[in-house]
Amino acid sequence: MKQDAGSWARIENVTVKCSPSNARVDDNLAFTVGFRLDGVVRRNFHQKFWEAAYDQHDGGLRMAFKAQLHKSGLRLLAKPLKEEKFVRRAVFFWTRNPELPHRVWMTVATEFETILYPKTEEEAREMMFNVTRSFELPAKSLGKGNHSLGASVSAKWGKHVFTERGEASGKSPSLKIQIA
Repeated sequence: MKQDAGSWARIENVTVKCSPSNARVDDNLAFTVGFRLDGVVRRNFHQKFWEAAYDQHDGGLRMAFKAQLHKSGLRLLAKPLKEEKFVRRAVFFWTRNPELPHRVWMTVATEFETILYPKTEEEAREMMFNVTRSFELPAKSLGKGNHSLGASVSAKWGKHVFTERGEASGKSPSLKIQIA
């Protein structure tokens, strides 16, 4: 696990799942990669700091994520089977919503061009820092036999009122699949 800026964050609970795990060569494999970013960057992501950031013209937080699916045990420079880079943005704004007791709140702009409005701070942290990605891969690209796959994930962010610039990365345990 790689960490910069002290221990601002760490990636936890990296998982990779495959459906089906026993496949035929003409099947399509559906992979799900999930992880959670934790640490100071997550703990500092709350309303008082959103307001302080807004007051200092720091309008949001941009998180750049990368998820890769690769064969386990191959050399370091091997090309991943699938790779996806995506961004999530938190935008702080002045609110007049009578349901919220705060003057500054936030939205999350996801990689799917969807804007989410969390109702609580914890919901905001989950929307921003809990990630699940899906990949499809034809079984014939792996070939017949037993295969061991894994996922590598990373996150990067810049300096803000509530955090220093940083990055974190993690790997999943191996996943065994069989293709007949």
